[in-house]
Amino acid sequence: MNNTVLQFLFDFVLLFLLVLIVYLVFINKRRSDYKKLKDGNYVKSFIARYNLDMRKTSYKEVLNIFAFVNSFILAFTSALVLNIDKLIWKIIVSFIVVFVLIYALYEIAGRYLKNKEDKK
Repeated sequence: MNNTVLQFLFDFVLLFLLVLIVYLVFINKRRSDYKKLKDGNYVKSFIARYNLDMRKTSYKEVLNIFAFVNSFILAFTSALVLNIDKLIWKIIVSFIVVFVLIYALYEIAGRYLKNKEDKK
């Protein structure tokens, strides 16, 4: 493999693990109950968009999925931007990648939770 690809993979894995650990240890600990999770606008819109029944869906599972998705988005975008030289391309690529990943990964997560909920 090319040296740049290996550098990208190394950066991505390192950043992903770092951000995921921070999310799981610090951020999710502050959200100790469902009321705090429900207060966030992005959580309300996520639950409403996929018509999730929070009585059937585990609160911890939603927190872990948010942590995983957000960690992936941050790590992938950061690793990609670290390997681009020009500032204008960094800005353009990061802007596009963040929006595409947010839409795609939250869509997948919402459908996954809804399918899991329907099976119960």
